[in-house]
Amino acid sequence: MKSIKKLAFLLLIAMLAGICGPVQGRTMPPGNPLDTLYPPLNFAGTGIEYAAWLHWQKPQKPDGTTPAGLVGYYMYRGGILIAYINTPDSLFYFDFNIWYGTFSYTLKANYDLTYYGSPGQFGTSPPVGPVVIGIYCSCPLPMFEHWDQGTFAFNDWRFVPGQSNWNIQLSQGNPAPTAAFKGSPGLRNYDITLKSTIRDSHPWLCANMYLDFDYQLSDISANGTELLTAGYFNDSGWHPVYQISNHGTTGWIHEKIDISVAMGPGIQVGFKVSGNNSSNIEKWSIDNIKVYPVCKGPLGCDHTQSGKVVHLFWQKPDCDSVQVVIGYNVYRSPGLPAPFAKLNASPLAALEYFDNLPANDTCSKYYYYITALHHDLVTNTFLCEAPCDTMPVDLKMGIETLGNNRILVFPNPATDLLTVQSNTAVESAELINFTGQRILVMNAGMKTEFSIPVSAIPSGIYSIRIKNLAGTTLKKITVLH
Repeated sequence: MKSIKKLAFLLLIAMLAGICGPVQGRTMPPGNPLDTLYPPLNFAGTGIEYAAWLHWQKPQKPDGTTPAGLVGYYMYRGGILIAYINTPDSLFYFDFNIWYGTFSYTLKANYDLTYYGSPGQFGTSPPVGPVVIGIYCSCPLPMFEHWDQGTFAFNDWRFVPGQSNWNIQLSQGNPAPTAAFKGSPGLRNYDITLKSTIRDSHPWLCANMYLDFDYQLSDISANGTELLTAGYFNDSGWHPVYQISNHGTTGWIHEKIDISVAMGPGIQVGFKVSGNNSSNIEKWSIDNIKVYPVCKGPLGCDHTQSGKVVHLFWQKPDCDSVQVVIGYNVYRSPGLPAPFAKLNASPLAALEYFDNLPANDTCSKYYYYITALHHDLVTNTFLCEAPCDTMPVDLKMGIETLGNNRILVFPNPATDLLTVQSNTAVESAELINFTGQRILVMNAGMKTEFSIPVSAIPSGIYSIRIKNLAGTTLKKITVLH
């Protein structure tokens, strides 16, 4: 009975002190109901170039003192533990292992529970945060490096692990100057990379990406043991895309490499030299480096023509599921090399356009092309205008002509039968609904004209993919019952 009265008295004293029971949202240490594991205070952070700087203050009890048993802090990024700070007096952390993008951090205080009656055990406070930090320190695309400034610093080139034998050759190049890795002084078992700064590729969601460069080798041994590798870096590491070994001196060689698989929030390109003994070569030279996007134009651009009316139609670029394209323009020329004139006053939302030529126009042949207008989804600014192939149209009064890809599909809309005409033999045709499912697959038997039954197909808008000897064409058709 006395022990129960003593416990009640202690609980009363603790309540009067304001520390009885856990503060809402805080963890109670096991085995001791009279205190809590307080979290860190004022957790905040900011981005500094390609790192995040996180800082905070020590936990405090209601009376302003530091809780007993505080031994360190756990740092989490995206809910995953990335670091343990093993002293209560370290109140900041630099996270260098991040890439371009947005990152969320939380922090917990760690306690030795010996002070709470549980020797040998540890406990953590509830998390504080999140602190969200955006790392967007990058340069825009396209990137051009001709070494005209005679320095690596102008475009912020870096070296991994160090500059070593890389230098600028002011009197040599294609044209001069150029960047060069010299074989002397000799290096054994070396691996050194010339690396660009991060380039912002996030706006180019509907484009192909290319890496262009010129290289030259002045060789000595021609033994194939020394390598030049071109590649790119992203958040998943280093990705080589081109490699050559020292099999003899070369002149200047130009390379253009599709690196569209590198598209993402940020990209760096690099040129790695490696090998057994750099004395086997005189030098590698790298010049005229370009990294640039090429936006994708409309697909399936085609037309029909009857009299003086030209019906132009097309499909969205195949990557426009995120609505990068804000509209289309149609251009016409009365003949080449005459200039093209834009026909529409404002961007077109529709995927077709009717051009009514003047009745008294005596021109017998016109040329058309259609462009897709791309914009940055984040800043809502214009990016580029990407065309499809130019289409010639021969005016033959009263006669409907096939388009540039030489395939005609009619009637459109169709009720019972859909007819396909082609100037080359057709292998197959597929009807695809708006979700991408194949509704019908037909072997055309290498015919130039055939019909597709659509009476049993539900009304709606479909794509028809036609494969002939000239390639594959995608057209839009409507089934209407």
